[in-house]
Amino acid sequence: MLKVVFATVVLLASCAGSQPTTSPESTSETSCEVSGCNSEICSEKGKKMISPCVVLPQHVCLKKTKCEVQDTGKCGWTPNKEYRECIKRFMIK
Repeated sequence: MLKVVFATVVLLASCAGSQPTTSPESTSETSCEVSGCNSEICSEKGKKMISPCVVLPQHVCLKKTKCEVQDTGKCGWTPNKEYRECIKRFMIK
């Protein structure tokens, strides 16, 4: 149990200094921002979301992508090559 807590604290500390950024070049009226306890939620600007403070290892992959307006007109994380490579490490085989 102590090892799990320690690993969680280490992971939190490594994530605390850097957060994903929003896209400044959004062309629609909607703009997005990162929220949630672990910066894991991409939502419409001004509508900050809260989440349980549960640290999941795959949250580190969000630093490799952007929170921005998607083709649907809604906010979301835009996958890219670096994100996909990162998230593959956490998929169940």
